[in-house]
Amino acid sequence: MFKQIAIIGAGTMGYGIAFQFAQNYQNVILVDQSEDALVKAKEKIEKYAEIFHRKDPVQYPHAHEIMKQLTFTTSINDAAEADLVTECVVEILDVKQRLFKEMDEFFPEDTIFVSNTSSLKLTDIIRDVRKHRSRSLLTHWFNPAHIVPLVELLQTHETDPAVYAKVKQFLTHCGKVTIDVKKELPGLVANRIQIAMAREVLSLLEDEVASMEDIDRAVAYGPGFRLAQSGLLEIMDFGGLDVWVKVMEQLQPAIASGIKEYPALQSKVEAGKFGVKNGEGFFSYPNGSMDDYIFERDERLIDQLILKSK
Repeated sequence: MFKQIAIIGAGTMGYGIAFQFAQNYQNVILVDQSEDALVKAKEKIEKYAEIFHRKDPVQYPHAHEIMKQLTFTTSINDAAEADLVTECVVEILDVKQRLFKEMDEFFPEDTIFVSNTSSLKLTDIIRDVRKHRSRSLLTHWFNPAHIVPLVELLQTHETDPAVYAKVKQFLTHCGKVTIDVKKELPGLVANRIQIAMAREVLSLLEDEVASMEDIDRAVAYGPGFRLAQSGLLEIMDFGGLDVWVKVMEQLQPAIASGIKEYPALQSKVEAGKFGVKNGEGFFSYPNGSMDDYIFERDERLIDQLILKSK
């Protein structure tokens, strides 16, 4: 469907998106200004390819098959023939605006541009785009991009519907589950739902309703267990909408809904406890590097992905 795909930015999201496309035998060029970032991306892609193939050698190709689909480069000139470009650079508006302006001047008019963002507006990102306005859209992947199935799609009023449909069809072909976001709003859909849950979790923690461990168990083995198979609206259908009306009436007044800082979170950040990245957040991560913990988590997610696909 696309002769060549360029991914600009080899960080957490970029290498994962590149992996997903290469795993589906697409020709991918991964571009980053940092040679070190490209080396790390290559190492991670090889390791994930080995994990996927080991867990299901029938469904997932061998690592060397995936690596044959990939080119790693520090020069965007090497991606001149790309007909689909996915931007995965830092979440800073003026950085993305400059990149899209450069892309607009560099790539042929028939190249499709997509941005992977949920915190910035697509209309702001493409402010200086001229030639490609009708061929620009948003595809928001979730971390880890090569495991979590969901991709949220958003178009502007100028996006060509045929372009949008082509990208949507292609993502489905590559094994992703897509949704259409019909309004441009901060956080799109899934992140807004996640933030609502985080707000209540932090309130429960600060009110000492339960320990950190038990709050996480409540999420993972209660709603989370069901949410792995059903969306919330379907869960409501099974519970009975008449019941949910009463539950909403009774609980909404007691649920956290204001805009506030959460000391339980803020105090951790002020103490330099950022989570897995430096060994301690709400919980401690004393053994191994951040990558070790991420690979351990992702192996569990891959098991879940394989189980759900069967």
